[in-house]
Amino acid sequence: MRHALRSTLLTLIAIILSLPTTAHAGKGYGTQFWAATTYVAPLSERSATGVSDALKASSEMGYQFGVEFRSGFLGVALDYLHATPKFQSNTVGALGTADFNPISATLQLHLPLPILDLYAGPTVSYVNWGDLEVSGTTVKQKVDAKLGYGFSVGADLPLGHTLALTSGARWLKLDAQSTTLSRVAVDPLITHLGLALRF
Repeated sequence: MRHALRSTLLTLIAIILSLPTTAHAGKGYGTQFWAATTYVAPLSERSATGVSDALKASSEMGYQFGVEFRSGFLGVALDYLHATPKFQSNTVGALGTADFNPISATLQLHLPLPILDLYAGPTVSYVNWGDLEVSGTTVKQKVDAKLGYGFSVGADLPLGHTLALTSGARWLKLDAQSTTLSRVAVDPLITHLGLALRF
C-alpha cells in the first residue's frame, strides 16, 4: 500500500514538472515587449485631521509599456505606467489632480502551462508623481516622489509564435504627499490588458 502511494505521488510530481518544461520549450522566448491599457483603483484612504476629513484618490484608466528579459522559469520585467487620479477630501471636496508615473521592476517566476503562461513575483516601484494641479486655481504643488513595493501576477495567452494577449494585476503599498494633500494612502490595485511581442 505504501509502495503504491509513493509510486502514485512520484508519477504526479513527474507529470507536473514535465508540463511547464514542454510548454516552455514549445513557446520559449528571451525578450518580451508589451503595451496595455490599465485601470488604477486605490484601495485605501487615510484621515488627515480625523475620520471626517479622509483624503482619497479616484480610480482612473491609464496605459503601460514594458519589457521582460527571461531565462527559463525566471524573468525580470521593467515597466512604465501613466494615469491621472483625482484627489478629494470628504469635507473640502475636490483638491486637484496629479499624474501617476511609476517605473517598476518585478522578479517573475513563470509557470508555463499548455495553454497559458502564468507568472508572479515581488515588485518595487519608483513613483514619480506629477505636480498637483489644485482645483479651481492655476496653482501647482510639488508631490513628493515615493518608493512603493508590492506583488504582481499575470497570465499570457499565446496568439502565435511572437504575439500574445497579456493580462495581470499588481498591488502596491504607496503614499502620496504634498502641502495640500498632507498624506494619502493610495495603495493602488492596478490591472492591465494588452498585447505582447516575444522574441
